[in-house]
Amino acid sequence: MHGLDPRIVARAIAILALASAAASACSGSKTPAATPTLGGEARTATAAAPTATATPPPADNNVAARLRDAGNYVAAIDVYAAVVAQSSGQQQQDARLAQAQLLLRAGRSADARPVLDAYLTAAGRDGNASAARYMLASALDDLGDLPGAVASYDVYIAAAGTLSDFARLERAKLLARQGSVADAEAAAEHVLAGPLAQSFKSSFTFSFAKALQTGGADREALAWYERAKSGDPASALARIAAIKKRLGDATWMADEQEALASYPESAVAPDLLDELDAAQAQVSDYVRGVVDYRAGLRDAARAALSRAATAGDHAAEATYYLAALDERAGDTADAIVEYGRAHDLDPASPLADNALWWRARLLEQAGRYAEAGATYQALVDGYPSSTWADEASFHRGLVLYRAGNDAGAALIWSSVAAAATGEDALRARFWQGRALLREGDALAKPVLSQLLDGAPGSYYALRAEVLLKRNDTKQRDETIPSVKTGWDTIATYVQDATGADPRASDAESDARWGVARELRAVGLTAQAWSVSGALLSDHKDDAPYLYAAARAAQDAGDLSLAARAATTLIAALPAGAAAPPADLLRVAYPAAYGDLVTEAAQREGISPLLLLALVRQESLFDADAGSTAGALGLTQVVPTTGQAIAAKLGVTPFAAEDLYRPAVSLLFGASYLADQLQTFDGDVYRALAAYNAGPGTAGDAAKAAGDDEDLFVEDLEFDEAKQYVRRVLEHYARYRQLYAGVDRPSLPQ
Repeated sequence: MHGLDPRIVARAIAILALASAAASACSGSKTPAATPTLGGEARTATAAAPTATATPPPADNNVAARLRDAGNYVAAIDVYAAVVAQSSGQQQQDARLAQAQLLLRAGRSADARPVLDAYLTAAGRDGNASAARYMLASALDDLGDLPGAVASYDVYIAAAGTLSDFARLERAKLLARQGSVADAEAAAEHVLAGPLAQSFKSSFTFSFAKALQTGGADREALAWYERAKSGDPASALARIAAIKKRLGDATWMADEQEALASYPESAVAPDLLDELDAAQAQVSDYVRGVVDYRAGLRDAARAALSRAATAGDHAAEATYYLAALDERAGDTADAIVEYGRAHDLDPASPLADNALWWRARLLEQAGRYAEAGATYQALVDGYPSSTWADEASFHRGLVLYRAGNDAGAALIWSSVAAAATGEDALRARFWQGRALLREGDALAKPVLSQLLDGAPGSYYALRAEVLLKRNDTKQRDETIPSVKTGWDTIATYVQDATGADPRASDAESDARWGVARELRAVGLTAQAWSVSGALLSDHKDDAPYLYAAARAAQDAGDLSLAARAATTLIAALPAGAAAPPADLLRVAYPAAYGDLVTEAAQREGISPLLLLALVRQESLFDADAGSTAGALGLTQVVPTTGQAIAAKLGVTPFAAEDLYRPAVSLLFGASYLADQLQTFDGDVYRALAAYNAGPGTAGDAAKAAGDDEDLFVEDLEFDEAKQYVRRVLEHYARYRQLYAGVDRPSLPQ
């Protein structure tokens, strides 16, 4: 994204009596200049309401686009409306389409409808296959005009619009909801026989069954939920049971019992258990205990699991969960014993290797290193195919290191490094070097230097550089410059590496790129990413194609997609290729949202490059990103955390959807990261772990590791948190190289 012209934006904000929350608060001080309000827009406490004679908004598409990109949708809508009123021809049509997109995004379908009608009237027949026609159908659906929505989709399909397959999908669901069952099922079968990717077909099957249920076609919905069981069996079974229960079919209990027994960890399981209990239906104590355990009902889970263990109902597995409950409660000694019992009761249990792993981890944390090493060894020997086997091999060295046996630890890690690949090998080699260095062994420096030469820029190479005191610790100017991409330089590099001129490649010849763009235009961003991701995956070894894709994405202003394509391109280069040029690296590590990042970072007193690194890891600069855990936006803040941050910053009112607005997300992410840095005395490793896994997780690891950064990362309970810290710091080192004048990727501490 290009920087905002402060004079143009200031004029637009003054005219509209609106301001970005980030801009209003970012004065380099912790005290906001204004009280931020919904959507990243703000009014000062003393600002007078606009009068009827206020200067009209500027008719400037560029101003509107910049306000939109910051997430200031109300302001952008007003500017687009001004462009519509004061322009004609294609400029007017483009403004109408952009205005309608934002109105729909804001849930203002009634306001979007006349804008879309005007667009289509002006476009004539050419508008029938346009994004506006598709968006009108969606708006009519939102407004409850199902026949009108079907008719609009029919026009779009007849005109062979780019998203005709998706329009057929939506049309089938609309027909089902309005009770046209025969036509709906015929349309649904057509969708499933069509060219859509299987992932879309799987989700459609479930949503079509829901549409039939909404339309009152229970019998037909049952059949479609049966078909949907292959994609989401727990939810499908729950829906089947609900319909059967309403129809008086007593077999609903069997469906809910099957869902509970097979998928006790599913989101629907607690509700199903409540329903079965209300009906006094039979549920085994083991299943009940696992459901309650997953739901966080510790006392209920312990009671049920204790009964199951006593009765021999999955005794080994029940004992495992009892051990986990002890661990959660802080009863480490009991948990160690119970994990051991869980394994010994049934070494062939599906949880037997898990029991050994967690027993060994608790023994290690308790300083019982000899017992921990023996348990790790038992896991490696008894369960070589376990998902924990590689980690157990590594920890065999770590317990020796903790016990002061550096030579023994180095020997184990040398063996692990020789047998491992990828990051596992780098980690073992790094720790081998650490152990040798603590011994004062002359071999330590060659081992650590090998990482610098063989895997420059990787986390363990960066850490080796710190141990060797070769990292760049100079204070740097971390401003974010705007740099034009040298695509010819990148093309020459790719051609030298592959022998093929990437400028001759035409990624756009694949019609799916057009589908992805149109999906974004109509607001279906998740579907757009699915299509784009499939394209990159299909061509993951074709460097020239990926060059063309990255360039096209950047030219279209999609820095997130360009970064994905460039990252995939770098991975596709043949072994032995020269290091990528800075131009290519800057596409993979863009300074996206540069002004907003700088403002948020300055307000919170943190490094803007560290914030960029965090955003790259959290969302790869996709403002519409969402996670299965409910985290939203560029900085992936969970709404409950967002509510607390909003209260702290005085952002009122606040809604979860505001986290999709870049100005809000970046400010909230910067604020939360700053809080963690303050909590952990500026320690970036601990602050990043706290950002990802919570301050409690980071605090627990910090207690065990002391001031040792490397032990801290290894002591983090969750693998996801370990990976998160490693990746963000890798990104930070790269951003320092690309934008702060460091001559190579390097960490400041």
